[in-house]
Amino acid sequence: MWLRYGIAQDNSLVPVENVKSGKTSLRCPYCDGGLTAKKGRRKEHHFAHTGETCQEVNRSAQPPNLPLYDNFNIYLTGKELEQLKLLWDKHGAGGGIYKEKVLKPFIDQKLLEYNPYTKKYYFTKLGKIPVRALSLMLFNEVHEVMLLKKLQDLEGDLRIAYLKNLPIFNQCLRDLQIYQAEFRKILSTTLYYIKIDIGEQTLYKIGVTHREVETRIAEINNDLAKHFQDFSIKVLGTWAHRGNVEKYFKYKYSFFNIPIGNLTEYYNFFTPEQAKAVLSDLRRMRRKGLSATEVNILEGIKSEIEQLIEKETKALKRSQAIKTGMERAKKWGQHIGRPPERESPEEFLAKPSSQRVIAALNEGLSLRSSAKKAGVAVNTVRKVQQLQAQHTVVSRLL
Repeated sequence: MWLRYGIAQDNSLVPVENVKSGKTSLRCPYCDGGLTAKKGRRKEHHFAHTGETCQEVNRSAQPPNLPLYDNFNIYLTGKELEQLKLLWDKHGAGGGIYKEKVLKPFIDQKLLEYNPYTKKYYFTKLGKIPVRALSLMLFNEVHEVMLLKKLQDLEGDLRIAYLKNLPIFNQCLRDLQIYQAEFRKILSTTLYYIKIDIGEQTLYKIGVTHREVETRIAEINNDLAKHFQDFSIKVLGTWAHRGNVEKYFKYKYSFFNIPIGNLTEYYNFFTPEQAKAVLSDLRRMRRKGLSATEVNILEGIKSEIEQLIEKETKALKRSQAIKTGMERAKKWGQHIGRPPERESPEEFLAKPSSQRVIAALNEGLSLRSSAKKAGVAVNTVRKVQQLQAQHTVVSRLL
C-alpha cells in the first residue's frame, strides 16, 4: 500500500502533502522506522522507508484506504475490467445479459445481479462505477455506505485485537487512525466546479479545497494568467463535505480532460449539450448532511474502542507509577501502604520503655532523670505521665 502518513514527535499523524520531498524526521506508524517523502510527478506522493520497508506497509490485503476513492476498478484485473466494459457497451443500457457471458468475479463482487423472471443478469449501481455509468448522485449513495462500513470493520478489528491481546494490535490501531485521517480529509473539503471563458473557447475545472472557495479561485486566476491573457472565471457550484466526489468525477469524465501546461483537472466538452449534462450530473447531488459518526470524524472525536483503550492505558500507567513509587519508598526506608493504626494508651503504657519510665517516676526522679534512666526522650516521659494521670481519673470515675 502507499503510506501517506508519518508520525511526528508529538505522536500526531502528518500527511505527505504537508512535508517537503526527501528525508524527514517522521517515523513509520507501524514499525517506527525513518521515512523519506517521495513526491515525484509519475507516482502518487507517498512516504517510503529510509531503510527496509516493514511488513505492515508491504502487505497487499486490506490497506486502510478509502474504498472507491483512489481507484474504481473494484479489484478487477485489467482483462476482467475490459470484459465488464464490453458487456456494458452491448447490454448495459438495454436488455440483460445471459449467464454464459458473465464472469464469476462480476457476481462475487456484486457488480451484476440475477433477475429470476427474465433469467438474465443486470448491472448493479456498484457495477456501473467501473464502466463510468453511475451518476454522481447515486455514486454518493453507494460510496457513503461503503465508507462507514469500512470504518465499522476497522473499529471491530481493533476491538478484537485489543480484547484478545493479539500481536496485530498496533497494526489495527494505526489502520483505524490513518483511515480516520483520510475520511476527515474528504469531509473537511468543499467540492467546486467552475467555468472558464477564454475568447470563444470554454473550459471547466473540478477541484476541492479546505479553504474559502474565493481564495482558491484567486490562485486559479494566477495560474491561468501564465497561459492566457484574457479570460473570465465563474463558479457554477460548490458542495461542502463532498471531497469524495472529485476523483470519481475525474475518472468518469477522463475522456474530456485536457492539460494546460502542468495544470490538471481542466475539461473541454465537445458540445454545449455535453457541458450542460455534466453540470446537471453535479447539481443533482444532494447537499451533504453529516451523520453523528461523520461529525465525530470531522471533529477528531475518538471512537468508543479508542476511548476505552486510552482510559485503560491511563489507569495502567497510574498503577505502574504507584507501584514504582512504593518500591522507591521501601528502598529509602519509608512507610508504604496505608497509614498505621494509632496505638491505644494501654498498649503504649505496656511497652517495656514505658514500664521503665513508670519505675523511674515511682522512685521520685525528675523528668530528665527518669528519661536518662529509662533511655528515652523527655517528651516520652511527659506522655507516660499524662496517660497515667488520665488512666487514674478514668479508674476513679468507674
